[in-house]
Amino acid sequence: MIAQTKVFICLLAVISAFGTLTLAGSDARSQDAVRIAAVVNDDAISLLDVYERTAIIFATTGLEYSQETERRIIPQVLRTLIDERLQMQEGARAGLDDVEVNFDQVYPLVEQNLGIQRGQLQAFMAYNNLNIESLNAQLTAEIVWSELVERRMQRDGITDAEIDAELDRLRAAADQPAYLLAEIFLAVDEPSREPEIEANMLRLREAILSGASFPIIARQFSQSASAIEGGDLGWIIESQLSEDLRAVVPQIPIGELSQPIRVIGGFNMILMRENRVGFDATPDDTNLSMRQVIFPVAEGETDTNVSQRAALAGSALEVCGDLDALGAADPTLAVGSEITIRLGDLQPTLRDAVTGLAAGDASAPIRTDQGFHVIMVCDLSEANNGLPSREEIQANLEAIQFDLVARGYLRDLRRASFVDIRI
Repeated sequence: MIAQTKVFICLLAVISAFGTLTLAGSDARSQDAVRIAAVVNDDAISLLDVYERTAIIFATTGLEYSQETERRIIPQVLRTLIDERLQMQEGARAGLDDVEVNFDQVYPLVEQNLGIQRGQLQAFMAYNNLNIESLNAQLTAEIVWSELVERRMQRDGITDAEIDAELDRLRAAADQPAYLLAEIFLAVDEPSREPEIEANMLRLREAILSGASFPIIARQFSQSASAIEGGDLGWIIESQLSEDLRAVVPQIPIGELSQPIRVIGGFNMILMRENRVGFDATPDDTNLSMRQVIFPVAEGETDTNVSQRAALAGSALEVCGDLDALGAADPTLAVGSEITIRLGDLQPTLRDAVTGLAAGDASAPIRTDQGFHVIMVCDLSEANNGLPSREEIQANLEAIQFDLVARGYLRDLRRASFVDIRI
C-alpha cells in the first residue's frame, strides 16, 4: 500500500456557505457529454470530465458561477486533467495501475479542511450536485504522482552538510527583509506555449480578484510543491528569492496579488500576506488548534435569543471534545473538526474573537451569514523568535527537491506524449 502521509491531497478550504450548483445550459451539456475534449496518448478526456471538475472548483472556491467565468477557467481545468492522465499513465508503466486508494483515510483530511464533521463528505458532494468520482480521480492521481516523484527523490537525500550550509546562510541574512508569501506556479515546457500559459495565469488571477479562494485555486491548479499547502511558502527572506522575484516581490503591497511573473520554468503569481525584518516573530505567528460550532438562526428566532443560547453553551465548554456532545444533543448545530491555523491567517472578525484566549477557552458568539459562531481554542503554541530548527530546514529543503524533481519529471512526460486538444 502506498504511504499517504506526503501526498498531494486536494485539501478544500473552509467556505462560508454552499448552495446547490446548477450549470447553465444543462440540455446542451447532456449532448456535449460524449464529445471529446482532448486525447492524451491512448486515453480520451470528455467534455463531461471537464464540466464535472469545473463544477467542483465553483462549489469549493466561493467563485460565483457565470458562463463567462466558466469559459475563462476551462482551459486550465483541461490542462490539469491532461497532466493527471499523464501521471496515471506513468504510474501504470511503473506498476502502480492497480493502486487501491483508502478513501477512508483520505476523506477525513478533506472534511477537516471543509470544516464539516467526519463522514459527511459524500453528503456534501451530493448536496452540491458534485460527482465524487471526479474528486476520487484527482486524489488518486495525486497519490500515484507523489509516489512516483518520491521514488526518484530517494536517490538524493538531504545531507547534514546541506542543512548546515542553509543554517549558515540564514544566520548571515537575519537582518534582511522577510516576506510571508503564497504562490501559484504554472510551468512553461515549450516556448510556443508561453502565451497560452500566461493567458491561463491571467484567468486565474481574474478569478481570485472576483472572489475565488486563493488557497483552493492554488491547490487545484498550481504546479509546485506548495500546492498542497494552498500555495503557502511561509516566511522567505529577501536573499532566498530568485532574481526574477527579487525584482518584484518587495514592491507588492500587503494583501495584494501580483501580475504573472516570468521566472525560470514558467510563471509565478505571488500573494503578499505580510512582511517583517528577518526572523522577528509577531503575535500573528501564534499557531492555534481550534474547533467551532455554528448556531443557525431559524425562521422566527431573533438574533438576541440565538446569541444568548450560543453564549450559554460556550460558557459550559471545558475541552474541545465537549463540542461532539453538544452537536449530538442538537443536530441543527454545525460542529467543525479540529484545525490548526496561524492566528494571522484567520479572517479579521475571527482573529479578533480568539486573540487573547487560552487553551480551553471559548469565544463570545460571532455573527455571520450562517448564524452565530463559537470558537474554542484546543491548544496554542506561542510564536518563537529565531532561526528555524534543523527539522524545519530539512523539511523545506525536501519540499524544494520534490518540487524540482516533479517539475522535470512532468516536463519529460509532456514532451514525450501525444496530446490532441479538441475544444
